[in-house]
Amino acid sequence: MAEPLVAYSWQMSQWQHLQQLIESDRLPHALLLVGPDSIGKLRFAKALAGYLLCESPGQLAACGHCRSCHFQIDASNPDYREICPDEGKRQIGIDQVRSLLHFSGQHAHRDNGKKIVVIHPAEAMNVYTANALLKTLEEPNAGTILILVSHSSSQLLPTIRSRCVQLRFGVPDTALAQSWLRDYVGDGELSKTLLREVGGRPLAARQTFDDDGLAVRQSFDSALTALFEGQKTALQVAEEFLDKDTLQVLDWWCRRLMDLSRHQLASHALSAESWQRFKTLPPALVMQTLQRGLELRSGFSRGVALNKRLVLETLFLEWVALCQRNAAS
Repeated sequence: MAEPLVAYSWQMSQWQHLQQLIESDRLPHALLLVGPDSIGKLRFAKALAGYLLCESPGQLAACGHCRSCHFQIDASNPDYREICPDEGKRQIGIDQVRSLLHFSGQHAHRDNGKKIVVIHPAEAMNVYTANALLKTLEEPNAGTILILVSHSSSQLLPTIRSRCVQLRFGVPDTALAQSWLRDYVGDGELSKTLLREVGGRPLAARQTFDDDGLAVRQSFDSALTALFEGQKTALQVAEEFLDKDTLQVLDWWCRRLMDLSRHQLASHALSAESWQRFKTLPPALVMQTLQRGLELRSGFSRGVALNKRLVLETLFLEWVALCQRNAAS
């Protein structure tokens, strides 16, 4: 059988905190794991699920040998449920959440055992789905533990947040993240570059490496350079980006704007040399543009129906207009 999941090295403080709660029988019935995406919160949630279902857990993980561990943390485990958007969708369906009422009302398959539900990302629930979950949160059955994973807890209903104990995760320590990523990509300098491109998030850096994402981001930078050198129009650049993954484009856009803002406010180095041309833009307007980009990214990630062509055209037309006004002033 596969080895049981273990929390990442940069999550040990959160793991030890929960171990103390478990040992003192104070583990809450609902946990909300909060922090940026691509830092391993889902891995942590599944490692915790395996640990709680295990008959003889060790210090860091499930034993891997007991009857419960022979059921992997997936659909084959009768005491485990994972709720996430169906394939091809970005929102969690209301029927998925309603099914938890029946699941939580059943007895665990092991005497005095637990039933675990992992919901991710929790912000993929709309207001109707979230309200359906409230009944399970308000009237928890003994032995059922809900673990919600959220990349943006501010998007959750206050009633959901208030009924969960929050466990916060930040971007990992740089040395730990670089060490982990270096083992995967085999190059220390490349690991630093990848992490810098994605704001220090290890799993995003690994995905960028797997997808040749550095080259893709450089192509985006080149298209923007062509725009400002008069070789292409904003509409042409938007047209080029239509066949790209929208979230990948918006990740690049927001990351570059974050870099630019940090450069303006704290003299941090820019990741892309081509963005030097924008360093004289008003910092307040850069921040406003960044906020708009983050809102767009959040909308696309939650499955909000947005016109991709219109969004990209507006994005670049507004940026060109901002730069032209700044140059004329």
